[in-house]
Amino acid sequence: MRDAKGPVIIGIAGFSDSGKSCLAEALVEEAAAQGLRVAYLKHDGHADEAPDDWEKPGSDTARAAAAGASVTMVASSRGFLLRSRQEGGFAEWFAAIRAVADVDVVIAEGGKRAAHAKVAVVRGEGEWTQLLAAGAVAIAAAVAPDGALTGIPVPVFRPHQAADLLAWWRDRWRQGALAAHVVPD
Repeated sequence: MRDAKGPVIIGIAGFSDSGKSCLAEALVEEAAAQGLRVAYLKHDGHADEAPDDWEKPGSDTARAAAAGASVTMVASSRGFLLRSRQEGGFAEWFAAIRAVADVDVVIAEGGKRAAHAKVAVVRGEGEWTQLLAAGAVAIAAAVAPDGALTGIPVPVFRPHQAADLLAWWRDRWRQGALAAHVVPD
């Protein structure tokens, strides 16, 4: 599923409680079942404005971070958890994933205004309109309940169609159709 530039990126955008995490989990499960190596990236927009609370309070890594470490890592023979205080956005986060992991696909939840292609998860036409008004770009497909969306300029999948969405996305990615897709006016 990889291309010459690295893993396929499937972005997921939507409002709180729209079903983004459920879709992400279903896509991860489907891709893994197909034997693909999957990375999951979650943009926590609330953490952009709140105090940093990612570290386990009182842990060695929390103390090192408080002392000024810009990167901390908890590691064992079974894997590692890397944390960086370096500022950045999706481009930097995708680069970090490529630097530390050999994966076929990255499921990236959040970041409606980010440039990469993504799936909009909405509950109806009102949310579709609100998402666009909120500055969402590069929407290549949508996921919505049965009959909730009609007449929009992208294909619509149902929440239970993760396998179909993954197959559609892989085909479009291979064709280069998702590289610079932007929602039409």
